[in-house]
Amino acid sequence: MTPPSSPSEPGQQSIPASDANVAAPSTAPVVSPAGSALTIVLLATVALAMKGLLAKFVYATGMTVDGLLLLRFLIAMPFFWLGVVMFGKNRPGERKMKPVDLAWGGLYGGMFFLAALFDFTAVSLIDVTVSRIVLFTFPAIVMILEALHKGRFPPFRQIVCFVITYVGLVLVLAPGGFGEVSQTLWYGAAWAFCSALTYAIYLYFGQRMITTVGSMHFAALINTAAGICMVVYELIVQNPLNLNMAGIMWTVGISIFCTVIPFFLLYEGIRRVGETQASLISLSGPAMTFFAAWLFLGEVLTIPQLIGFAVVTIGVASLKNSFTLAGLGRLLARPFASGGPTQR
Repeated sequence: MTPPSSPSEPGQQSIPASDANVAAPSTAPVVSPAGSALTIVLLATVALAMKGLLAKFVYATGMTVDGLLLLRFLIAMPFFWLGVVMFGKNRPGERKMKPVDLAWGGLYGGMFFLAALFDFTAVSLIDVTVSRIVLFTFPAIVMILEALHKGRFPPFRQIVCFVITYVGLVLVLAPGGFGEVSQTLWYGAAWAFCSALTYAIYLYFGQRMITTVGSMHFAALINTAAGICMVVYELIVQNPLNLNMAGIMWTVGISIFCTVIPFFLLYEGIRRVGETQASLISLSGPAMTFFAAWLFLGEVLTIPQLIGFAVVTIGVASLKNSFTLAGLGRLLARPFASGGPTQR
């Protein structure tokens, strides 16, 4: 699961590359802050895209979804609080956490736990690529939640984008017609959609708390609450964990490199460049997952599914921002064009 993004701090603006070059001595290389920030976001997106892929390797060792999730939450938890101690003083937040925040954090942490449980269950049943595409539609669900919460009909453009997104999803799930879809695919897709739904609820209603206590404190709090929920859930259901050394090592990789580090990278990237541009870069996540799943797992999408994938991406991008292919192309090229050292 992708970590929640926080609004950029007021008054912070990225310095254009041209201005940075003018201010620097002619003999010293200068790194564009905007370019480096987008590169950071891109690295975070790559790391997050690998989560489902590595989960497949965990399952291949015999470990269960419960074993993976329990270890993931317990391993990641102290690292998030370490981040709060090291970097939390400079967080963008209105005030320190209060007891009421712990209660709300417990509720949001419960939603985050359910989103993760549904997500990893989906990955255990169907291809990583398909599950990522289903989960990727959560912004469309956020749109519906906003309309219901505010009691107003969405703008016509958003409705069109919503329809486009789910038409693309139908192409991904049923390229040859609904009659050819296996029961396992429907079952796995249903788990992925439940993950998208719970994640959308958690993200939409948790945004205010992010701005209040800061994204670092929020992430540490909801991951702790989610970990506690996972422990309680396992004590109740008592599903087998099937822990083994190989699976544990893969889970450590997921916890550190696909959970904690990407969050801090994404947090820093958003702080530097703003949420809008960072969210556009994150659109490349499913494509990265698709490439990695093809390379390491041999997963392949058919031509209709590829078309559906493209349609979903365009629909989600249009929901997030005013979207043009040319604008997205320029944005994706920016980290490579201005992110490296430049000479005056």
